[in-house]
Amino acid sequence: MMERRQKLQEMAEERISIGTVGTDLIIIPEGYITAFLCPALQAKIMERLSPDSAVASMHFDFSACLYMDSTFLGLLVLLAKAAQSRGIGRPVAHRVKEECRSLFRTMGMMKMLEFSEEPCRQPLDRETIIPRDRLSTEFLYDAHMELSGISAENEARFHTLAEELKAVLDAGDVLNDPDS
Repeated sequence: MMERRQKLQEMAEERISIGTVGTDLIIIPEGYITAFLCPALQAKIMERLSPDSAVASMHFDFSACLYMDSTFLGLLVLLAKAAQSRGIGRPVAHRVKEECRSLFRTMGMMKMLEFSEEPCRQPLDRETIIPRDRLSTEFLYDAHMELSGISAENEARFHTLAEELKAVLDAGDVLNDPDS
């Protein structure tokens, strides 16, 4: 019983690994994915999607992902747009659990991703993204604006949060800013 509890606790911890298999960029979110992983993940992925990169497709292995917060969902919207602008098509979401699929459905993201029940290829060399203990107000605002831009329903869902974040930005204040 204790061993099972420890395994469940380890699975719930948030972590993301990133690597490549050939020209496929592989992103592996595990556990409960929150905003604290998002800035570093965005930087790593955008670096790998540079114009001179060899990346031809983006794959997410969601088989061990238990939950995603709205900031991570907003980042996925931004990444899907970046992939399309580079001409590599929609990111492929492998083995998405029903809880996460429900979040994609609720947020109107089903057409932004290609879904596959096939196992995702696993990179031999992985880089683990380390969660930050602070987030910038601007990052939170931008991620939620991406998510709000999908539908009127999302705009209504995140209206108050976006207004509050915008007010903080306009006032020149910072909310949990990494540079403060």
